[in-house]
Amino acid sequence: MKLKLLYKYAILIACTLTLGLSCNAKDNTQLERFFSYRSFLAEFDAMKDFAKQGVNTICIMPSNTINSLGEPYCEYPPFWRGKGQYDWETLDKQFTDVLKANPNAKIICIVDLNSPPWLMRKMSFGHSMDSDSFSMLSNSLTCPFWRSETTRFLKDYLSHLEEKFGDKIKAYMLACGHTDEWFSYDYGVASLCKINAFQKWQKKKNMKIRDVPPISRLYKASFENTLRDPQTEQDCVDFVHFINDVVADSMIDFAKIAKGLISKDKQLGAFFGYIHRNAMDGHLEYERVFACKDFDFIVSPAVYSTRRMGESSGTQSADGTRKRYGKGWLHEIDHDTHTFNHKLSPYVSIQNRWSWQNQAETDAGLKREFAVATIEHSSLWCFDMWGDVFKTPETLAVVKRGREVWDKFSADNSKSVAEIAIFADPQSMRYVNQMRKGNVNHVAKVRDQISSMGAPTEIFSFNDIGNVDFSKYKLFVFPQMHLLTPERRELLEKYILKDGKTVLTTYAPSIIDGKKLDVENVKKFTGFDYGSKGICKKDMDGWKSVYIYDYKDATAEVVRKIAEEAGVHFYVEELSPIRATENLLMAHVKDGGKKKITLKKKYSKITELYTNKIVATNASEFEYDFASPDTALFFLEE
Repeated sequence: MKLKLLYKYAILIACTLTLGLSCNAKDNTQLERFFSYRSFLAEFDAMKDFAKQGVNTICIMPSNTINSLGEPYCEYPPFWRGKGQYDWETLDKQFTDVLKANPNAKIICIVDLNSPPWLMRKMSFGHSMDSDSFSMLSNSLTCPFWRSETTRFLKDYLSHLEEKFGDKIKAYMLACGHTDEWFSYDYGVASLCKINAFQKWQKKKNMKIRDVPPISRLYKASFENTLRDPQTEQDCVDFVHFINDVVADSMIDFAKIAKGLISKDKQLGAFFGYIHRNAMDGHLEYERVFACKDFDFIVSPAVYSTRRMGESSGTQSADGTRKRYGKGWLHEIDHDTHTFNHKLSPYVSIQNRWSWQNQAETDAGLKREFAVATIEHSSLWCFDMWGDVFKTPETLAVVKRGREVWDKFSADNSKSVAEIAIFADPQSMRYVNQMRKGNVNHVAKVRDQISSMGAPTEIFSFNDIGNVDFSKYKLFVFPQMHLLTPERRELLEKYILKDGKTVLTTYAPSIIDGKKLDVENVKKFTGFDYGSKGICKKDMDGWKSVYIYDYKDATAEVVRKIAEEAGVHFYVEELSPIRATENLLMAHVKDGGKKKITLKKKYSKITELYTNKIVATNASEFEYDFASPDTALFFLEE
């Protein structure tokens, strides 16, 4: 037993020293992870405070644009001044000021590709809908003039930084679109360039050449104003596909350019792959971006809808898909602590924004976020958005301990022990009219509802079927599988619909076969009529079908019972967020007290890492006394 433990620690120490950002699924390459600090503002005192906690990686975003609230993204003047013209002194000062505050700083640089005001004015004649990439991203991306000038900017920008600060920069992030997260908010507004690009795109894919659908049709759908019928609305489906292709293709093109300019030791990332977004936002083709060899990591803020005490947090992407392609993840911790600065300037304040209410909530919330990053083996940054987020000594103490735990355990690549797989389906999302109020993304809503039921879950994409081993999973959840072609049905039958597995679907599964929309398809797949009320269960040929028409009925209580019947292991008796790998277990609670935790097997020693206390030995279950609220992260030694 001692030799086994020594071997395990040796492996853990080796992983910690290499600090790999991700274990590439194909070549097992270890890349550096980052525990870092970020702010929109020049918060030099905060940078010094973080340095005292052992955090020396700092993310900065030199920018030439304004944010969605009308304020400049950056406190420094714009440095992209004209066609091929730059104020490099202004840019350089942003780096030298950071290095003056922390001479040991390593830098992550967000490369903001959005249009500066001068570019918007120069493009306004004849290209007014192409000029503002922040609001009209897909229009800009299809405009040759915008692409040419932005590509030249990217090349000049990266060449300058590599020459001047190459030894200090560890990673770059490509950013564009609304909030610099590659969102396309033009929602059907098509410039002449985009119209022409749509024609070329259809021709390239050997499709029937159709005009851009008018907004009056893009904002409606024939089936319950929710789903589009390919027999009569294929042009709308294709146009949504096109918009998402434009964003993904452009990201891949820019990534190739960037990788050719930066040294091989530097990583490249981007915000992308948010599965909760509108189908026309531009994120649906995340699988192709994840597959791009030039991107090393993906960034996303924590899930916005599950941030309060007792909720689960986590990534906004299909994390299982990301892992399939061997990409790292950087977890943006951008939560509002109880000291958050709501006043951006004398002219702009953020109103009605929730925050953690006191130091206890801030402590429990930050420990949860650090635990998420540790368990997911991910990078992270603490986003001091507009200052004062990490203000108190108590908060900084949590940051320090979170960093110490992350340093030691985030490289422990123990595998997830989740037995519940939730499937996003970007191909089905092309058929959804999300412009109608009330038409929500069922995947995100079901994910949120069941994320705190006492057992870990993982999120995949439909196309992972046949490419990922799903043998350990006992419950498969398809909240929005509207599209089921014969080829897709064959995949399900080969890999999922067998061995007594339970499959939960909501709303209108399989209603579209690729050629037409037919409610009879729902019964053919689920065994129940479309719209059947309640929790409908039926034994099928080798598998169990559970159909819940209204996604709101797929609550944590309901799905927990279904999961228990499917044989899923639950770690706690009450509804509570749980994340777990073979060696790490996070439990987060709103209301504390002694709670029993039941493990899947016996472990020789169980240590709570934030307190560094041994809580059990030779045990498969134990009690832990939680504060209210609280987060605990346990290390499970075999």
